[in-house]
Amino acid sequence: MSNLIVRFISSIIILALTFWAFNIGGKLVLIFCSIIIFLLFIEVNLATLCFPKKINIFISPIFGAFTPFFINEGIFFLVISLIILLIDIIYENRKYLRMFVHSYVLISVYFFLEFICEISETLDLTKPLFLLSIVIASDIGGYIVGKLFGNIKISPNISPNKTIEGTFGSIFFTLMIWIIFFQGFASNFIIEIIYVVVISLCSQLGDLLVSFGKRRLAIKDSSYFIPGHGGVFDRMDSIIGGILGYSLILYFDFGFN
Repeated sequence: MSNLIVRFISSIIILALTFWAFNIGGKLVLIFCSIIIFLLFIEVNLATLCFPKKINIFISPIFGAFTPFFINEGIFFLVISLIILLIDIIYENRKYLRMFVHSYVLISVYFFLEFICEISETLDLTKPLFLLSIVIASDIGGYIVGKLFGNIKISPNISPNKTIEGTFGSIFFTLMIWIIFFQGFASNFIIEIIYVVVISLCSQLGDLLVSFGKRRLAIKDSSYFIPGHGGVFDRMDSIIGGILGYSLILYFDFGFN
């Protein structure tokens, strides 16, 4: 079976599981996020730690997996997060990179559940669906336009395939998805355009940030957990960036209806 077919099948399965979890909502969303955090932390630890006993690699992922269940209990979420960072400090090898990535993931998950999913109230599927649609459109637009017309490299040393043309392609595709499916979520047309562009740019920055981390670690993929794709971080990089951008927009609540 070719890598393209494997990649397609795994993408369908991932999307189906994601929409199933969010359609049911409640605890299943928290379990879904818990699994994602566990896998992301495992990938980070595998790339940055060298233990004679592999069991040690699972310590911080286990703590991280509990954090979604304490979103409504801020002090407990903070305590668990601090424990994870203390564990990172104990193990010297690449500890600052590991601390940064773990913090990056935990903050993103908190923002996602609190501001986008509004998990503390009634789960709102509109915002997660909007975010996922914009990020996917941004990825597809950047890939297609970059492949066809890409010439000017953004940062060859970090991500040699990223181009200025691809960036504009990402923005164009996200604006098309917004016009067709999501227009009217804010009080002003221009504000909506700015928000969509900001989310697209943040998702691209998230992609570049993970690419930078992989370059520092001299690895191509974050892992091989997802057949045809590589690792969970390889698929979540732009989504996490988009989460941070969209969450800040929602937090400051500029121009929303």
